[in-house]
Amino acid sequence: MIIIGAGPYGISLAAHAAASGISYVLLGNPMHFWSEQMPQNMFIRTNPRYISFSDKDDAFTIERYCRETGTPQRSPFPRPHFVDYAFWFARQTGVVFTRQLVDQVDSIPAGFRVMTNEGYCYEAKHAIIATGLQHYSYIPEVLRGLPPELLSHTFGHTDFNRFVGKKVAVIGSGQSAWEAAGLLHMAGSETELLFRRDAVQFAGEDNTASGQRLLDIAEQFYSLPLERKQERWHAPRQSSVAPFLRPYVEGKLPITGGAALASAEATDGGKALLTLANKQTRLVDHVISATGYRIHLDQVPFLPDSLLQSIQREADGFHGFPLLNAQFESSIPGLYFVGPLASHTHGPAFGFIAGLRQACRSIIPHLVHSINREQATS
Repeated sequence: MIIIGAGPYGISLAAHAAASGISYVLLGNPMHFWSEQMPQNMFIRTNPRYISFSDKDDAFTIERYCRETGTPQRSPFPRPHFVDYAFWFARQTGVVFTRQLVDQVDSIPAGFRVMTNEGYCYEAKHAIIATGLQHYSYIPEVLRGLPPELLSHTFGHTDFNRFVGKKVAVIGSGQSAWEAAGLLHMAGSETELLFRRDAVQFAGEDNTASGQRLLDIAEQFYSLPLERKQERWHAPRQSSVAPFLRPYVEGKLPITGGAALASAEATDGGKALLTLANKQTRLVDHVISATGYRIHLDQVPFLPDSLLQSIQREADGFHGFPLLNAQFESSIPGLYFVGPLASHTHGPAFGFIAGLRQACRSIIPHLVHSINREQATS
């Protein structure tokens, strides 16, 4: 089995595979998104009791990690501790990493062939794509005319020190926008938070309920009646901000709601001129777009057109998602998707860590049964 992506989903799948006697290769830089693409001096908003990885016996939880390593179990949970937990979990479960990046996945008669950036070739009957959000950063069309030196997405920002003394506009009203704004202020930037909504929605002070709700959704969503699924699919997305971010932003920098962008252009002076719908303008040194992600299968760089065209998609305007069965298998036998690409068929929990236990407990037993059946008939 080939697992592509060495984040929480990939590591958990490898742990389940090892415990079930399934040989695997786990490709990717371990926890790269969490350690190299996100600021480390911030926190995970979900209560730590709901962000444990998954092993076959649910033995190596964050609670156990904190107890055995002397790490304080507090909420919100620091990102560096979460990364440390990931490697602790991998050691406890015997997960082996193959630190190579995937260049291309091809379908072959025996299953799948994967070529890596180091020129290695791996073949297996089953392949699981467990990559995260790195391919799906979304920037609104109104900003796309700005050159790269004036515009960036929150994805990939780990250090804001290069913006010391600079005027920066952060566009967005969700968690990543508030986090970026707070960190920019701490770094010494002159920052303004701009968003088109009239007000910011804050999550409840107790984030245990939302964590448990996501776990429940992960287990239940696939079996819901179609009408219930459609209600969820078509419901407007309401991003919220964790209360712990408020002291980093409120009273520290301007927060401007009802500020829809009408245009954005580069000036001769090397700055970005933003014009709002109400005709107000902002002249800034840089714009950070905290505008989330748009999941689309065609954005996965290692899937060639020949393979993409063979994968059946979801209907009704959701063709960016692969159509999956209860075991997360696509229309191509042996090709599985977990994480964000499964978040339409299996529900919103799979855009978060909350879905990984259900994914592992659906896929790995299915593979064990399939392998045993093949061995019995060979």
